[in-house]
Amino acid sequence: MFSSVKDDNFCFPIPDVLETTKLKLVPFIPALHAEAIINSTDKDTWHYIPFGPFSSAQEFIKGFYEAWFRPRRGETLFVGLDKTKLNTDGEPTPLGMCGYVHTEPDDLWTELFVLVLPQARHTHIASHMIGLLMRYALNLPAEGGLGLRRVQWSANVKNEGSIGLARKMGMRIEGVKRWARVLDVEKAEGGNGIATRKGDPRRECPGRDTVTLAICWDEWEDEGKERVEQILAT
Repeated sequence: MFSSVKDDNFCFPIPDVLETTKLKLVPFIPALHAEAIINSTDKDTWHYIPFGPFSSAQEFIKGFYEAWFRPRRGETLFVGLDKTKLNTDGEPTPLGMCGYVHTEPDDLWTELFVLVLPQARHTHIASHMIGLLMRYALNLPAEGGLGLRRVQWSANVKNEGSIGLARKMGMRIEGVKRWARVLDVEKAEGGNGIATRKGDPRRECPGRDTVTLAICWDEWEDEGKERVEQILAT
């Protein structure tokens, strides 16, 4: 039986809803969202993500949500509901997931995680999910935000779409972390293509190089906020 309550373990307050005219972000609740999300994924959904694919909602909850998000105070997960596409009950359709990861409350920074379902690629879903997370993270508490100083984004160096999307949202490339992740053998296509050395404890597993992008509070106040608000208005 899946949980029917939202995550209460995050280090910052979790809003019940963040929204634009086209999209609504709500906290991920396994009993409400797991089946709809996992039934809409395909192999490409997990191509550049270090975990997955998952064959069932139960496997997804155990191997993804319960393993990565639920127990960690620096992580929380939302579901993106498309207000332009209603289901048979007249409710917005779940078309993506996103969240905050690796959050450091003392140092006032976080990282974004975004996953878009196949039918929502190249639509407003990704940019609106990212924009809403950026707005909540970077706006000051007096504006209804958290007042963080930095929001970052990590992407496989091969994932040009992810890198381009982050740049569209106003983030700047800060550098490449070489050998940043050890990938499972079945994720070799996302590896850096460099053989490991003899004696490596996980020699058969490829390595991933990761691009780091970020936007900081001063860039947000200078022009980042205006850019994101324009995107969220379209």
